[in-house]
Amino acid sequence: MLRVEAWAVVIGAYALLALAYAWPQDYRNDSPGFVTVAWAAFLVRVLQFHLGLLLAVIALVAAFGRGRRLFIAASPLVLFLLGPPLWSYLNSPTGAARSPAGGQTPVLRVMSANLLMVNHDTQGIIDEILAARPDVVLLQEYTDTWHAAVKPALSTQYPFSSVVTQDDSFGVAVYSRTPFVGGDVDNRLPLGRSLVPQTRAVVRFAGRDVTVYNIHLLPPRNLGYATEGRLQFADLLQTLSGEKLPYVVAGDWNFTGDVPQHRDLRRIGARDAHDLAGTGRGATWPVNSFFRYLPGLRFDHVYVGPGLTAVRSEVGVGRGSDHRPVIADVTVDAPPGRPPPPAQGQAPG
Repeated sequence: MLRVEAWAVVIGAYALLALAYAWPQDYRNDSPGFVTVAWAAFLVRVLQFHLGLLLAVIALVAAFGRGRRLFIAASPLVLFLLGPPLWSYLNSPTGAARSPAGGQTPVLRVMSANLLMVNHDTQGIIDEILAARPDVVLLQEYTDTWHAAVKPALSTQYPFSSVVTQDDSFGVAVYSRTPFVGGDVDNRLPLGRSLVPQTRAVVRFAGRDVTVYNIHLLPPRNLGYATEGRLQFADLLQTLSGEKLPYVVAGDWNFTGDVPQHRDLRRIGARDAHDLAGTGRGATWPVNSFFRYLPGLRFDHVYVGPGLTAVRSEVGVGRGSDHRPVIADVTVDAPPGRPPPPAQGQAPG
């Protein structure tokens, strides 16, 4: 009785995926027509894992229900959508492979957490930060309420901080164990037209200066947000392309690893810590609504730029928030068989 509907889903999936992968990317094109189609294409790619699961159900039912043609039609889509995640899962590095050799390699532990501005259960995430013992903490949706709880709890171990509190979802904060190089932190990094606070700080790690970015891009919840989020990303891509120092850029990106934005970050040399050293799908959202019963999405990322790599990446709990934190151990990248490059001011060998 549902065979017609199943065929409609399969044919529609082919059409939507063709649009999603063929539509050109121009993040600065803000014409309503272009952004509307780009927005639709973006959503298809964000939800392509879930579409693959639906098509897998259709293929299985067709296989056991003598729907041979429907099974043949759906199978390529299932392989295309679910094959890469399955392959990635099967080839995830083991704990030994993710740990620095002999524990001798210095690591910079970075933790990024979207607190959720209406989350008043502040102690849960504070305890999680203290237990994870990161070197740098990057927080999004940072409000006055969160500042009143976080500042006294972290000030002993993280005496260096820079914060922007807001009564909406776009306050930011960065806490560090070590001083910021130069003493200044840019909390007004100009991305897009909305001037939502974003952070750029420089810390000292393994004898080198490393730039750390705390990013919260606008979610594509409507056409206006989608337009601004694309402009923000265009500016960020330009900023990272011109960054002179090794960098770590982390936060709530509001996109997954299946979208063109992820591909374009890879194109300029940025790599996702989860892709390098994580396990499973690494889903971070949502965790506090009905949708938590569905397969989650990885909206929170830690990217490392050229010259750096990740040796460990984990997803936390994020009690009370709708996001799980991400914790990544970052270290200096070196070609196989070669030692890391010397620190600034240090002679080779």
